[in-house]
Amino acid sequence: MTTHLVLRVDDGPWQTVELDGQEGDEFAELAAAVSGLDGLTATVGDDGSLVLATEDTGEATTLEVDAEASTAALGLSSYRARGQGPGYATLTGTRPGPYPLGSDAAMTLHVDGKARKVAFDEADHDEWSADEVAARINRQLRRKVARGTGDGRVRIASPTQGVGSSLSVTGPDGDVPDAAEVLGFTGAAAESDPYRTAPARLICRPPAETADTAVVVENLTAAPIELQLPTGRSMLPARGRLVVTRDTAADGLLRRLITQGTVRMSPERNS
Repeated sequence: MTTHLVLRVDDGPWQTVELDGQEGDEFAELAAAVSGLDGLTATVGDDGSLVLATEDTGEATTLEVDAEASTAALGLSSYRARGQGPGYATLTGTRPGPYPLGSDAAMTLHVDGKARKVAFDEADHDEWSADEVAARINRQLRRKVARGTGDGRVRIASPTQGVGSSLSVTGPDGDVPDAAEVLGFTGAAAESDPYRTAPARLICRPPAETADTAVVVENLTAAPIELQLPTGRSMLPARGRLVVTRDTAADGLLRRLITQGTVRMSPERNS
């Protein structure tokens, strides 16, 4: 009886291992066969367990076994696993191929902040499969960042892991046909920056220019008051004070609070 194990990495094409049913250590034979597949490794542990793993690491990496198509007795409680640790930016087009890309269709692929135009300029090639599109991208970028998925879409992955890993796809300028739209790299599927970093910031606002243009709003209650002012949301602490411009002081909300006896206003005085 032939034993089948069907699995895939990162939603890519399904890959199949077949054993002819000869007597022997089935896990050892599976490990040897799986290690020959694209993106996969397999080992047999000291306890006799079969460990299937991806070559890539990180939270963006997945490994899946097709439970229905596989006949190997694996003893799995879950047929899908995800890597751990910092991963990399990925984008998958929303549309499956074949793709009607004219000879002048183009797009720009931004990988880790570097932009590179991708042109589909083969005059005798009107329809492209996902694998053909991926091969074209890889050839023009001179590195392997794209491949076809198991369901015929195009997947792009940044070669950088962790901080600095980013991807975006933009269409061409002018009247050039938009390859990004044809492939489905639009909306949320057009940008991935999972490890965006930013500095710590404090935004300091200048004081009111003069006493003639500034007003002090004072909270007369023992509870903080949230103020939705024309300049934005502000929190007035219990018994606290807030300096605003005269234009802001004329806001209807503040006038109602004054009428209710909740706050009072007075000109700002320089000490």
